[in-house]
Amino acid sequence: MMTSLLDGIEIDGAPAGALYPGWVALQRQPVVGQFEVVVFQDEISRRQACWWLENGIYRGSHVLALAPPVQNDLLTAMDPLFWPLAEGVLGGDIKEDARIFRTDLPEVAFRELSGAWLGRHAPHAIFIAAGHADSGEALTCPDGKPVAEGRMKALLSAKRSGGTLIVSSPFSALPVRAQIEMKLGASATAYRFYDEAENTVFYLVWDETAPDRRPSFYYPKGPLLISDAPSGPLFPGWILEWFASHSDHAETIRSARPFLPEDFGVGQASSLRTPKIPRDDRPASPLASTEAAHSVSTSSIPEPTEPQTAPEPVAAPQRSFLPELPLETAPVLKSEPKKGLFGRLKSLLDRHSK
Repeated sequence: MMTSLLDGIEIDGAPAGALYPGWVALQRQPVVGQFEVVVFQDEISRRQACWWLENGIYRGSHVLALAPPVQNDLLTAMDPLFWPLAEGVLGGDIKEDARIFRTDLPEVAFRELSGAWLGRHAPHAIFIAAGHADSGEALTCPDGKPVAEGRMKALLSAKRSGGTLIVSSPFSALPVRAQIEMKLGASATAYRFYDEAENTVFYLVWDETAPDRRPSFYYPKGPLLISDAPSGPLFPGWILEWFASHSDHAETIRSARPFLPEDFGVGQASSLRTPKIPRDDRPASPLASTEAAHSVSTSSIPEPTEPQTAPEPVAAPQRSFLPELPLETAPVLKSEPKKGLFGRLKSLLDRHSK
C-alpha cells in the first residue's frame, strides 16, 4: 500500500524512499490543479503529517513551508472555495455564490489550507488571552465596535447544558440563541450566534481536549479572538474549513429559530445576566438647587460682571484590556441609550411576532 501511494513521487530529484520508523502513508488525494497531498500517520502517537506535491514532485511538509511561488499558486487555486465563505457566512450574510464544497480532503490537509488561506487574505485577528477579560473592563474591537463593561466577562462564563445554547450578546446585551453547532473534528466545538440588533456574527468555541476551560470568543469582522486554549489561534481557520466541507450550513442557519420569550423558561440560558453599567446620575447638590431657584426668582436683576463658575468635571479615561492598536479605533462611550435593555428586547421580540 505504501509503495502505491508513494509511487512516482520525487524528492530532490530521486524517487521517494523509506519513511521514518513508525510512520505509514494513509492517503494520497488530489487537491486542485497540479497539486496533491499525501497524509502520513505515526502508528504510536496517531499524529498526522502531510507531503504537498506539485506534478508529482515533493514541495514541502506543510503549506506554510512551501516556497512562496508554490504556496501562491496553491492558495490562489483555492480562492473559488474559500472567498465566498470568508466574505459571507464566516462573519456576515450567506452569499449565493458559495456553491463549491469539499468533503474529500483529509482533515489535517484541509486545516492547513484553510488556516494558511485565511492568514493570507484576512486581516490578522488581535489575539488576547481570556484571562484579561476578568477585569470586567470595556473594550473597543479593532473595527471600532464597543463592548460595554462586564459583558465579555459574563459571556466567557457561559456553560453548556446539553440543550440549545443561549447567551447574552456582548454587543447589545440581548439574549441570542446559537444558530448552528459546529463539530471541529474531535478537537473543538464552535457555536455561531447572530445579534440581530447589531447585525453582528460572533462565535463561542469550546476546546474539547479541556471542556472545563472557558470558551473562546471569535468576532470575524473585528477581527478579534479571545482565548485561553493552546489551539485558539487555529480556531478561525477550523471554522472556515467546517463551512467549506458542509454544504447544508446555509439552510441550517436560515432556518435557525431566533430567541423567543418562551426560551426564558427552558432552563438552558447561559450568562444572561447583564452587568450594570456605571452611570453618573448623582443628584444635584443643595447649593446648586438653591442657586438655580435664586436665578429664576431674580431674573430681572442684572448679572454680576464677573460671574463665578464651577469647573466642568473631567471624565475618567476609558480603559480597555486590549493593547494599543496601530490603527485608530472609535472610543468606547458611555452615552445614555435611547431605550433600556428591556425596551430593546421588547422591540426585537415584537418584530419576530409580526
